[in-house]
Amino acid sequence: MDTAPRTAALLIEDKETALVARTALECAGFRCDGWPGTRAFLRTADRAGLGAIVADATAATTDVAALVAWRADGAGPRPALVVLGDGDALCAARNLDLGADDFVARPVRGSELLARVGAALGRRAHAAAAEPAALGGCSLDRAASAIVSRTSRVPLTARELALARLLFDRPGRLVTRSRLAREMFGSQAEPGERPIEQYVYQLRRKLKRCAGDALALRGIYGSGYRIDITGSPCPQLAVAPGAAEALARAHAASAAARQAIEQASA
Repeated sequence: MDTAPRTAALLIEDKETALVARTALECAGFRCDGWPGTRAFLRTADRAGLGAIVADATAATTDVAALVAWRADGAGPRPALVVLGDGDALCAARNLDLGADDFVARPVRGSELLARVGAALGRRAHAAAAEPAALGGCSLDRAASAIVSRTSRVPLTARELALARLLFDRPGRLVTRSRLAREMFGSQAEPGERPIEQYVYQLRRKLKRCAGDALALRGIYGSGYRIDITGSPCPQLAVAPGAAEALARAHAASAAARQAIEQASA
């Protein structure tokens, strides 16, 4: 980990666990800053030089979703986020689904924690160096926070970038509203403070400026959104047995009702 940033933020209440984490990271050359909880960290944390966040999800003061949202809401390199928690598969799956880079079960061993922090930093460095995500002749430049085509470059706000990233990574696939809200706003925002439609509207306008009609950002009523390459066949939804026959009967009944109304009014 010689090329890794050398600052790590520790959000760990348990003193013994905090000591194990601090000792392992400082022996590897990190400078460790301790925080009493997520709120204190978000109020005063400095992104500059921050390479890793190690947070104990079992602590009441830790909000992993808010940490993920904070990390996404900003330009430049993003720190690795490694979460500590109970040693059951459900706890690990829940935190990884929220967006953590890795998970370490308690009791924490310094060697394992150090290895997972190093691996997370390596994956993030590799992703940052990779080619920008491209779709329909339009690229998402994550480092510069912009949509780019051969003829134009359109800047994105941090939350527009978070929205675009989720959609570009899953072309033709539904991204649920709950997933978008979690990634864009974190778990602390109230439903009324999540104007997803506002950001969808702005992103749709910027896609139009950059890609013309090559891309379409579609809303799926009551579910979420997806981005399609216009002209490409969209994924077909599976039809339940008997659904086609039921739909045909409904159309026939509707036509018969319209005919009866016309005859009655003649």
